[in-house]
Amino acid sequence: MSYNGLAKDIVRLVGGEQNVSSLVHCATRLRFKLKYHAKADRAALQNLNGVLSVVESGGQFQVVVGSHVADVYKEITKIANVGAAAASSDEPKGSIGARIFEVISRSFSPLLGALAGAGMLKALLTILTMAGLLSAKSGTYFILSAAGNAVFYFLPIFLGITLATKLGANPYVGGTIGAALLEPNFTGLLAAAKSTDFIGIPVILMDYSSSVFPVFISVSIYTVLEKFLKKIIHKDLQMFLVPMLSIAIIVPLTVIAFGPFGVNVGNAIGAAIDFLSTKSGILTGAVVGAGWTFLTLF
Repeated sequence: MSYNGLAKDIVRLVGGEQNVSSLVHCATRLRFKLKYHAKADRAALQNLNGVLSVVESGGQFQVVVGSHVADVYKEITKIANVGAAAASSDEPKGSIGARIFEVISRSFSPLLGALAGAGMLKALLTILTMAGLLSAKSGTYFILSAAGNAVFYFLPIFLGITLATKLGANPYVGGTIGAALLEPNFTGLLAAAKSTDFIGIPVILMDYSSSVFPVFISVSIYTVLEKFLKKIIHKDLQMFLVPMLSIAIIVPLTVIAFGPFGVNVGNAIGAAIDFLSTKSGILTGAVVGAGWTFLTLF
């Protein structure tokens, strides 16, 4: 299949480059933000060879093309200025809930391949050890286990990078905020005690590996702080002062407030589902089903 030809047809049928405010993609879908949805020929798109379906959701015009979506996206950006950076200031923003959900989903999208690959590797290791083909005490197992566990353990770092990128802040400062929660000197405090203090303020120590909520909260606050700091700090000093102050402010706030709050929210959701499962399978299914999209992301 010619991805270039498919890309040209898709751009033409969504109303042309001039009708596209921005374009991103996830694991299987091209997610367009169109200026005028009426200009898109949905029927023709659905009948296009290479397009699986067309979905309009959350203010997006989504064209499902399958696992080769990255190749089609690449060809589209070659022939038209419709990438994520092309978003116009007058494009409709949608509801707050839709915008929050979009930020979350687009932060996870770049990680889907790594998460899927690592998950399959962990499943393979489980099968090999259950079948007696690999010892769980062997060096081979530990090396492959490290490869499978890494993306999950260091998830706060990866999410810090992708979320900061999505929100228009420095992605590596976002990653640094996530990395601080996993830094050996900090995690070593947890082995010695359950609490410490920061300039006299009590800090409840927690394990932030594989966590999601804390880094989402802290990096979201960081993006707001960065914009504020850039307004009040002279441009010649921004290169080092903005990152320094951002890290020095956000990391302590994270371990003092954002982190424990986020971890407790995640634990509360898990505990609530466990409690419901002991009371009623039907009720648990209804609650989990209703919140499945949200739970899938978290």
